[in-house]
Order: sequence, then structure tokens, then C-alpha cells
Amino acid sequence: MNKRKRQIIHAARQLFLEKGFNDTSIIDIISSANVSKGTFYNHFSSKTQCLIAILDETREEIISTRLEVALNTNPNDINVLLKQMALIAYVHRKRNLMQIFEAVSGNKDQELKQVLEKHLIHEIEWLASRLVDIYGENIRKFSYECAVQAIAMMQNSFRVIAMVTKQLATPEDVVKNVLNHVEGILVHLQKTNSVLITSDIFQALHQKAEETQITKSTLLQQLHGFTEKLTPDDMESGVEYAKYLLNELQTEEEKTYILEAVLPAFKNAFKDTSHEAEANEISISLWRYLQIKNEEKNYNAPYR
Repeated sequence: MNKRKRQIIHAARQLFLEKGFNDTSIIDIISSANVSKGTFYNHFSSKTQCLIAILDETREEIISTRLEVALNTNPNDINVLLKQMALIAYVHRKRNLMQIFEAVSGNKDQELKQVLEKHLIHEIEWLASRLVDIYGENIRKFSYECAVQAIAMMQNSFRVIAMVTKQLATPEDVVKNVLNHVEGILVHLQKTNSVLITSDIFQALHQKAEETQITKSTLLQQLHGFTEKLTPDDMESGVEYAKYLLNELQTEEEKTYILEAVLPAFKNAFKDTSHEAEANEISISLWRYLQIKNEEKNYNAPYR
């Protein structure tokens, strides 16, 4: 993402928080971002597309941070899942997304609706897979059903608590409670063998929300452009990490475990520098690429 586009997204987010989505105009965004009208329309056709960019950026941050949390941990560790599920609340709070969501509630824009549906479908798919990691392959048949129920419980728990108190329960408290309920639901489903959200239904949903995959060539292009901007004045460790990632991706079959180990260090090396935003974007893209490769390995798993 180039600097101008990043400026527009940042300005739009601040205005949506301060004035509300409906009361913010494209002229407001252009003025706040200090860009020309032509520059705005080179990147976005509407303010709704600005909002979608904010939502996509947030979604990618959640995905990459969850992968970082799981690094070098046991997939069946329920405490890791708890942290991963709680992350969505922390990221939403950090970016004040709940305030934006409230401002656009009832919005009938089809493009926005499709994006929100896509995010929900991928969240259900991720959680269903993680529940299988925790509770075993024998619950895969019920995993989508449980994921749908868990997400609904989390969303409504936060909403109800917020209605009666400014001091929200911690995300971890809510997730612990939800996972306790999920265990009870699993017992019932296994006993009755009754499933509403079947794998066939979810596969149809997955096809509807299929994401454009991040390719190795796209990543190489990003990293090439990034490393070319680095100078001897930049932190030596950051330059070395960037070059190492680039070299590893240029191999015929990159070692994913090496990329996973280097990524957090690469991201942290550019924290509080002029390269931070772009380094974060590259990190997010790489985590997503690694996740896609992992999904491809598990493509033939039952009920997937």
C-alpha cells in the first residue's frame, strides 16, 4: 500500500470516529488527508470503500497476530485458543471499531454487506478448524455449528455487558465462558447427532467468500520495493531481516518454519521508524501467505 492511500485510510478512520460515517463526506476526507480529489479517486470510488479498507486492514492484523500468538505452541493448547479468540476484541478496541460499527448499523450498501459477510464466514471457518485442534478430529462434524454458536455468544455477551456498565468484562473472561458453553454444546451434539450447520452448507459459504490469494510473486515484489528503500542509516538488524526474508522467498521451496521465526523480529525491528507501516503490511501479507500454504496442505481433510 502506498503512502497516499495509507494517508487517506488514516484520515477516514479518524473522521468516522469523530463525525460518524454518515456525516463524513469525501471532501472531509480529502481535506483531512491533504490529498487532491484525483488522488482520492485513484484509490477509492467512495467513502464506503474507505471503510472497507479499514475493515480489511483490521482483519489482516487479527489474522497475523493470531498466527504470531500460536508460534511454537501446541495446537491443542486451549489457552492459546483463548488468547487468539480474545484478540479480536482487543484489536477492535484499539481501533475503536465498535464505534464505527454502531455508526454504520443498518447501512444497506451491498458492497459493505458482502465484505462483512466474507469476514464472518472466514472467522467461522478459522474457529471451526481451531476447535478441531482442541477437541479432536471426532468433533469435526460439529465444528462449524459450534463455531457459529461461539461467535454469536461472544458478540452478544460484549454487547449486553456494554449496555449496563462502562467497565467491560475482559475478553478473556468472555471467551472462557463461551468455551465452557461450547463444551456443553459438543456433548449434546455428539449425543443427539443433530447438526444444523453441516459441512456442505459451509463449503457453499466458503466458495461465496473465497479470498484472492496472496502469491509468492506479490510478496517478492513487496519485499524488493521495501529493501530498495532501506539505507545504511536504517537499523542494521532490520535490513538483514528484510534481506533474509527476500532470499528465503526466492528459493524454490521456502522453509515456512524459518519465515515464521524471522517475521516477528522483522516487524519489531522497524517499530517506531518511518518504515513501520510498510513493514507491518509485509508482515501481515507473509503471515497470510503462510496460512494459505498450511490450508492447502490440509485441503483434503474430512469435512473441509
